[in-house]
Amino acid sequence: MSVIDRHPLAQDIPVNEIVSQAVPSLNQQIYLRLRMALSLNLRRQILMVVCDDAALRSQLATQLQAELAQETPATSLVSLDLDLENPDILAHVQAGMPNYQITGIDRLTRQPVHIQRTFLDSLSAIALQLPKLDFNLVLWLTRPWCRSIQQTVPNFWQWHTGLFEFEGDPFGDNSVQIPPPATAPTNGHRKLKLDNELSDFVLASVMQTIHLEDQASIGDILQTNHPNAKPLQFLQQIEDLHQQRASAATIAQLYRDLGDWYRDRLDPVRPSSGDLTIVIRAYEQTLKLIDMKSEQVPDLLNDIANLYWIKARSGEGAVETNLEKALKAYQFAIDRTDPAIQPQTYAMIQNNLGSVYSDLAGLRSPEENLQHAIAAYKASIEYRPFDTDPARHAATQNNLGTAYWNLAQHRMPMFNLQSAVLAYNEALRYYTPEREPMHYAMLQNNLGTAYWNLSRCDQAVQELAMAEDFLHLAIGAYRVALIYRTLEAAPSAYAATQNNLGTAYWHLANQDTTHYDDQATYMLCAIDAYQESLSAVQYLTANLSYAPTLSFDLSATHHHIGLAYYQMATDQRATLETKERSQFLHHALKHQVRAAQGWQEQPDFQPSAVGQLSQIVKGIYEREGIQGQTQALSQIPPTFLPQVMREL
Repeated sequence: MSVIDRHPLAQDIPVNEIVSQAVPSLNQQIYLRLRMALSLNLRRQILMVVCDDAALRSQLATQLQAELAQETPATSLVSLDLDLENPDILAHVQAGMPNYQITGIDRLTRQPVHIQRTFLDSLSAIALQLPKLDFNLVLWLTRPWCRSIQQTVPNFWQWHTGLFEFEGDPFGDNSVQIPPPATAPTNGHRKLKLDNELSDFVLASVMQTIHLEDQASIGDILQTNHPNAKPLQFLQQIEDLHQQRASAATIAQLYRDLGDWYRDRLDPVRPSSGDLTIVIRAYEQTLKLIDMKSEQVPDLLNDIANLYWIKARSGEGAVETNLEKALKAYQFAIDRTDPAIQPQTYAMIQNNLGSVYSDLAGLRSPEENLQHAIAAYKASIEYRPFDTDPARHAATQNNLGTAYWNLAQHRMPMFNLQSAVLAYNEALRYYTPEREPMHYAMLQNNLGTAYWNLSRCDQAVQELAMAEDFLHLAIGAYRVALIYRTLEAAPSAYAATQNNLGTAYWHLANQDTTHYDDQATYMLCAIDAYQESLSAVQYLTANLSYAPTLSFDLSATHHHIGLAYYQMATDQRATLETKERSQFLHHALKHQVRAAQGWQEQPDFQPSAVGQLSQIVKGIYEREGIQGQTQALSQIPPTFLPQVMREL
């Protein structure tokens, strides 16, 4: 588990792209704005798209529909070519579809007046019913029809949340290019316009939040003190400052305030993708306007990177792309931070950089990215020693230990696992049971897992200690963790640690060096731990309205407890009554069936569970005869019976 830092003086969380070196065409920007507006999962947006080129208009509408279809069902776009016999839009939309685009409106020009009037009346009807509607509407218009709607149906026009005007081919060589920004004059003013893309996002967000059931216009809302109208006031102030040619620093502060307003209202558990985009966009504008030598720059870049990391962790958008953007922002921030002058900021950014590299390692190039993560964590620790910043020092040591543990799965297992143990123990200097009981338990669990891995490492067993010794260390660490990771306090963590404990006991019972008298004891301990883990999952399932998220493979737990029951039942030296052996075999059968069912989509694992079924049925037949075998076979799903029957 990685920990992302924030500067103690900076606010809690912050978002869009870091300034790109290549300036895209105006039409490319407009198209991306349009697609983004429909990707935000907002509702009741009315988007006016103006394009006088019929071929280009058709191309854009087709591409928009195709690209949105590749995202999620919530962003799918239904295209409706306007029915000239009945141009009433509401008559053709269906309940349950999220987005509609209307094409062919330009053909109304050649239709009788009463047909045109029917279309315009349908827009008025939409304006009246909009608070009750649950879809977005995209109108593809020519400029004359856009002006006609604005003048003829003002009650509909006031509801539009975005205006997108295309000129030329946005994908060819004739697209309009934005000139590079002018050099800032000495008075600090930069000739920049209000960010229209950001304005569209904010307007859509406010329209979504303020349902406007009283049919108030945006202008009316600006005159009120509605708390959720504050973003529009920020935009109005920014526009006024641009008109007044105010200094870049003054405008930058308002963009920062706008971003802070949205950031302070982000849901800490499930932040809205739309709101994250607005914060990033606002902070990006701030970054464009402030002096790049300002002390604000590293903190601002760290905030932007944090938000991309949050976006990646929440699964919004392309995870890898968001992680890469976070990575670039952190690296950019590091380049502008002098550790001798700002050691705390430098350490914070290095820690965060390590966390992003760790996440990237789960997607690609694990060895390379984990080595980068380790280097970043070490750089952070250098400037946040235990004596001056014990809490953050411990958090980074935990991150470092986890990075070493992950790297051990790919290369140099003994060295990296030893390094993980050292880092976890260093973190325990701060995370004591009295100060941070749950963090203390987490670290003990991590230590136990590192020791368990060392027991499986041939080099460590040959050069450091016996596997049995490492397993005893692992069991001790897991048991300490369970003092604080109780079912009541942390059921998911309790289930995971009990599962780990069961695995450690199971391996200890199967060590050649373990005395026979102890083997049965350890195997029963493994069964008890696995059963506690499964009971905790049942507890979670009963108390949640959704399937619990687990950090371990539940099917593997069923498989392992099934193996343990089978081994106990078939061990002739075990002091078990005949009835107990039969019970253990039936328990083994039940758990292996659960394992085989849970591994339906994992062909590499499922055969091991299915293969155990035939062995268990044979054991039941030897003790209970044909009647017991028949009963056992009746408990096996038909899918697995052919293989089981072949092996009997």
